[in-house]
Amino acid sequence: MPEVGRGHRSSSTTQLVLAIYAFVGGLLSFTGYVADVQRLADWLNSGISIQPNASIAVMAAGLALMLLWGGYTRVALVFGALVAAIGGSVIFQSISGIDLGIDGLLLFDRTWGNTGVLRPGRMGPPGAVSWTMIGLAVMLASHHSRHWTRALVPPFALVATAIGMLSLIGYLYGASALYTLPTVTIIALQTSTFIVATSIGVVLSVPEHAPVRLLEDETAAGALMRRVLPAAIVVPIVLGMFRVWGEQAGFYDLPFGTAIRTLAEIVLMSGLMWWAADTIGRQARARQLAEDQLLESLRDADRRKNKFLATLAHELRNPLAPVRNCVALLKARSHKDPVIEQVADVIERQVALMARLMDDLLDIGRITNDRMELRKERVELGRIVHDAIEMCQPLIQRSSHEVSLIAPEPSLVVEADPARLGQVFGNLLNNACRYMAHKGHIWVTIERAGSEAVVTITDTGIGIPPEQLSTIFDMFSQVDRTNRPQGGLGIGLHLVKRLVDMHGGQVSAQSEGPGMGSGFIVRLPALPESVTIDEAPPQPQPAAAPEPRLARRVLVVDDNADNAELLKILLDDQGHETFTAYDGVEGLAAAERLRPDVVLMDLGLPRISGLEACRRIREQPWGKRMRMIAITGWGQDVDRRRSQEAGFDHHLVKPVDARAISELLNGVTAVEQ
Repeated sequence: MPEVGRGHRSSSTTQLVLAIYAFVGGLLSFTGYVADVQRLADWLNSGISIQPNASIAVMAAGLALMLLWGGYTRVALVFGALVAAIGGSVIFQSISGIDLGIDGLLLFDRTWGNTGVLRPGRMGPPGAVSWTMIGLAVMLASHHSRHWTRALVPPFALVATAIGMLSLIGYLYGASALYTLPTVTIIALQTSTFIVATSIGVVLSVPEHAPVRLLEDETAAGALMRRVLPAAIVVPIVLGMFRVWGEQAGFYDLPFGTAIRTLAEIVLMSGLMWWAADTIGRQARARQLAEDQLLESLRDADRRKNKFLATLAHELRNPLAPVRNCVALLKARSHKDPVIEQVADVIERQVALMARLMDDLLDIGRITNDRMELRKERVELGRIVHDAIEMCQPLIQRSSHEVSLIAPEPSLVVEADPARLGQVFGNLLNNACRYMAHKGHIWVTIERAGSEAVVTITDTGIGIPPEQLSTIFDMFSQVDRTNRPQGGLGIGLHLVKRLVDMHGGQVSAQSEGPGMGSGFIVRLPALPESVTIDEAPPQPQPAAAPEPRLARRVLVVDDNADNAELLKILLDDQGHETFTAYDGVEGLAAAERLRPDVVLMDLGLPRISGLEACRRIREQPWGKRMRMIAITGWGQDVDRRRSQEAGFDHHLVKPVDARAISELLNGVTAVEQ
């Protein structure tokens, strides 16, 4: 059985106790008729007795409640129908005047217990209505699969509760009109208690509905109900009884007793409300503390996730670095062997793809934690889209795709981060290229729609199933990739959506289904048509002479020996004088001994980190003008800031393109020794 809450277990136990009380009480009452023991059917010896048919109804109702508690709903339905039939037959006879001849069948010729009844052995109208309602409520509660039928149980049962409570109040206060008027209110004391017990038990059998659902609720409303409701019922009854007893004993008259009762009710109810409010307040504070602790735990987990992603990216970039250096060496020494060049191109593309996937993962983490800042400026949208197409040219050409760009003149101007917006269109174009067969076609359209700039990218690719259009931008969502091994991690489109959202725009997808191509529409706030970007007219430039390759003294410090050695070979081939070191202490000593022009240093070094080694180099007079370049797998904004604070001039993220290193080395002046 599934675990249930404490409140549910409590109500279930109460239901069983009430069911046993009704069954035993009904059995003893019926035994009174069988054994001719009047007091078993008339607790007060007042002449008002429970009738035999009412005793049968009580036993059947108690047994039905026990069966409901045990889960035997079909059998409980039968006994519920019996209870309803007993009560309904009495109502029928009372309304129609037809005597069915069944009332006296179980009297066993007893002549007592007939006070106030229309017919010997026939219960009064209050009891008949109550047992009919209780029987119907039991039948409705037996249908576990039908929510709406069980929702009707509390209203039916609470009608019977109200009738039973009316009679009980009459007995407690001696208000005989509430229980003795023939054909109207006549009902025995024990009958009233049985009606209240069984009706409350039936209400408890449907804990998913009010009022039990509210009483078991763990919110402040539930706590208030659990504390106030019992007192709201018991306190007035007890105070009323004391007032009546005091008057009967001659302690005070009616006005004084009423005044004292009113004052006592005010004091007790005020105290009750204070107690309830204080308890609820403590619960609310405890809940708030638990929520704060939970939130701090959602945050700690998020910090751990981001740290893991950053570490994962670092560890994956480290082995990619020597692979990329190997590609550069292959290209430099292949003697134009077409096979080797083709292999080198494949490796280079796959390394670039892996690096881009890692960047996407880190970007998602930054966006999720609101740590990504946009560097917005006024930019031409057409230029950003054109640059994104140019960046995808290797992939476009390899697959023989055709790209058509339709853009207005003059170009639309938006306020955006050009790098991040370029990332948006680059991801969309990359997806279009990867999810198309060779010689596909991509159409890129830029247009203005009111105050919006709209970029539409459509393709002749594999399309998107209709059921996936609503989730295509979710994290890790992917179109079925059967026989399509080029799919990524399922984060590219999610990143696109988040970046577009950060720009105040919207992105949507459309497709007529598998094999029918797909389209992505990006809407961005556009600046008014009158806004343009002033550009200086291009100046004629003299033909650039090939830059001389300047020989530099270079120190490579990396604990990845493969990467250090391969980088040394590359730099040696370019005419530089290159040295290597494999930890922070060794690198610091080599820098002091060799006084290199440039230090290419990893950050995650053993013994002392690259950050600390750079700080110590900068502290020395000979290290002031040395060009320090960080080459590392740590590529987040915080990592770049730390390397800058430590004294690095540049921060390159592995795997580094050898051309980028060459450009930096060619711009370095020699350090005076």
